[in-house]
Amino acid sequence: MTSIQILRLAAFGPRRKWKQIFQTKQNSLLELSNDLLWITKPFEEQRKLYSVMQRISGEGRTVPLYKIDLYPRPKEVAVYEIPDPIFKASVPPQEYQPVMLTLRKGSVLTRHNLENGRLYNRIHLSPLPFNSLSVSFVSDILIVKSPKLKFFYRTECFFRFHVFQMHPFKRLATFDIDGSVFPDVKHKSQYGKLRNAEIHDGLLIIMTEKNFSLIYDAENIIEEKSVSTSEDTTEFVSGHEELVEEAPPLLFATFAHMDILGLGACPWMYIRAVSDSVLEVRDLGTEELLDGGRVMWKDGNDEQISPDYLMFHPDDSSRVIHVRTSEIRILAIHERCGKRTLEEEFIYPKRGQTNKTVESRYSRSGRLIKSTFELDDSLNTALAFNVETDLRVLVIVEARRDVEHNCTKLQKITFFDSLSYDLLHEMDIFVKVDGDIETNRLSVNMDRDILNIVSRKGSQQTILSFRLKEVMEEEESQTEKVMLRKKICNNISNLRKNGLMNSVERDEEGMENVNVRQRRALRRNSSVTAVERHSVERKKRRRLRRNNEFSDESDDESGSDEWIP
Repeated sequence: MTSIQILRLAAFGPRRKWKQIFQTKQNSLLELSNDLLWITKPFEEQRKLYSVMQRISGEGRTVPLYKIDLYPRPKEVAVYEIPDPIFKASVPPQEYQPVMLTLRKGSVLTRHNLENGRLYNRIHLSPLPFNSLSVSFVSDILIVKSPKLKFFYRTECFFRFHVFQMHPFKRLATFDIDGSVFPDVKHKSQYGKLRNAEIHDGLLIIMTEKNFSLIYDAENIIEEKSVSTSEDTTEFVSGHEELVEEAPPLLFATFAHMDILGLGACPWMYIRAVSDSVLEVRDLGTEELLDGGRVMWKDGNDEQISPDYLMFHPDDSSRVIHVRTSEIRILAIHERCGKRTLEEEFIYPKRGQTNKTVESRYSRSGRLIKSTFELDDSLNTALAFNVETDLRVLVIVEARRDVEHNCTKLQKITFFDSLSYDLLHEMDIFVKVDGDIETNRLSVNMDRDILNIVSRKGSQQTILSFRLKEVMEEEESQTEKVMLRKKICNNISNLRKNGLMNSVERDEEGMENVNVRQRRALRRNSSVTAVERHSVERKKRRRLRRNNEFSDESDDESGSDEWIP
């Protein structure tokens, strides 16, 4: 048995339980990495402003670790937590560390140790603005991208990219993706002009004005524009031309509405949006639509009006996750009779288990208002999920709109096996967070024995942190009582569903009637107050007194009438 399997048995065993240890609300940019909380809220010390890295302890306290100068202000943050072990033997020890990469105002890139705050690099990129930061774990590179730029001596707009190698950290290339080159002349009339550009996992994705997505090989461009760099990487002033003068061969092109395009699965598939309400799953080689691969908003359900979202499963298997606001489906790609089909394997919540609560509305005069149409209860529910690939656990957080308090209530967390979909654990949380259910962005992250839930409302963020704790004897007895109560309620509901509760209810009603009669008799007997008892005693004494007086008079009369010879 591996250590991961032992940890999973411990996480969902009878002697362990998930316990909330920490909750906070912040109105500044923050980054949460397991038990590390980095807050850009200004802390003043010696007339300087700092951002602080804090560790959330197992008891729920925050322990400050180090401080970093707040200026220039951070714009975007990326965390490189655990480098791949293949780099451990080939890089210096300081490089094989978890790091935080921060893109700051003024086109400044900083790189420091995530645990102790040691600053490794502070790089001034260029006078041009940069607004995007991403890390490609497959290619082990860092990509910094500028917004759309326009120079007076260039006819088209362009995007500038800075590419860095992570292990060891060094600059690889700087190049411009210009609208006059991408797409090339023969494809520009068909697909349209350049609108946006991204680099992801060694692929250059060009998005055009006609909503087409074109894919090129980015590694060839990086290799072509690679430059020899010295060890000093504090500032880059390049004298060569960064413009990519010729586009590499086009690898793939497809129409993607609103740039919704995803590549994944095994064998390779791709997901694209055809319109506002239609999503498709197609084979990447043949571009053939899978059977059941067209997903619509309604999907046969007239009550569903919220947008859908499709993504490939994080464990790189041949599965697709279909996300709605109040429903999560997992679809598997199978081969039937020589054709690939998309079949449903799992759904949460199960069909028929959704509780549709109809809230009663009353007018000013107190009359019950009956609506002529049925409201969609799915708009009052939101779901967030995460897959822990090491433990093979699917975590789902359920939230619901609280109309009375105008907020969102986090109701429960459910754990499933991500392969067999067996229910591992379920717990109620009942925590209220600010904001409506439409404005809040809910996310959940699980890393072994750490579970974090983040609710974002604009710049305001609410964090809930859970830890795996050992169950003490008192807590264990309380949990047993709660489980027994739930079991009794479930048994009663099952009896009612099966129609076996009628005779039991009749017997209970008969016993209740007998008990009611006995209680009424007791109340009738005990309803005599103390004053009434006193009056009754007085009447009794009067009767006795009268009887005594009557007996005395009769004795006197009998004495006077006595005959004396």
